[in-house]
Amino acid sequence: MTRVQLSADAQPEHVLAKVRQTFESRDYLWEQSGPLSAVASEGGKPVTNTLISQRLRVAVRIDAEAHRLVLTQETLGAAYTANGGPVIFVWLSMRFRRMVKAVREDLAAAGLH
Repeated sequence: MTRVQLSADAQPEHVLAKVRQTFESRDYLWEQSGPLSAVASEGGKPVTNTLISQRLRVAVRIDAEAHRLVLTQETLGAAYTANGGPVIFVWLSMRFRRMVKAVREDLAAAGLH
């Protein structure tokens, strides 16, 4: 889980729109799950089984009271970790960190971070 501090005057709707734009520009499927939350699935298709998928799924939530964005890696690749070592888990973690970096950069460029 990663928390990104937002500027005090950032509107949650603008932040969510910018995060959505960041994910969609990198071929992630965006599924709104609430007014201030969503799930982004790598590869343009929904990730249904987060335990065994090799594609990244990220939960996105805005904590409006604390002025922060919370990104959570939901995919673990656990079945592959047990059979073939931690390679899939490491790849998923690297891709998650790469997306966190992209989100931070895009929010900073938009003046929301």
